[in-house]
Amino acid sequence: MYSAMTAGGTRLDRNKFRDVLHNTFDMTDDILMDRVFRAFDKDMDSFLSQEEWVLGLSVFLKGTLEERVAYCFDVYDMNSDGYISREEMFQMLKNSMVKVLNDLQTTEEDPDEGI
Repeated sequence: MYSAMTAGGTRLDRNKFRDVLHNTFDMTDDILMDRVFRAFDKDMDSFLSQEEWVLGLSVFLKGTLEERVAYCFDVYDMNSDGYISREEMFQMLKNSMVKVLNDLQTTEEDPDEGI
């Protein structure tokens, strides 16, 4: 799978990674997809090596509770200072809520049904 995504190359870029998240996991939140990419990109070179891809997917799909908690913390700790501030939490939740509200407005469903 990795070889197909990189067209035989050795690194996966952010845009292709976002395509995978969108097409495979139905992720649509741009900020969340970028944060997931940063959690996978351990050497912070803006590309994912095959090792980073495998390790990231391993935690993402089958990690222990502790590994998944650490992964989620990395995603929400936007400035990588070891803390999740109120502002960081607000930013992530705001983006999620905007997405949900936009989805509700584009459907013919009653918005109160989602509550």
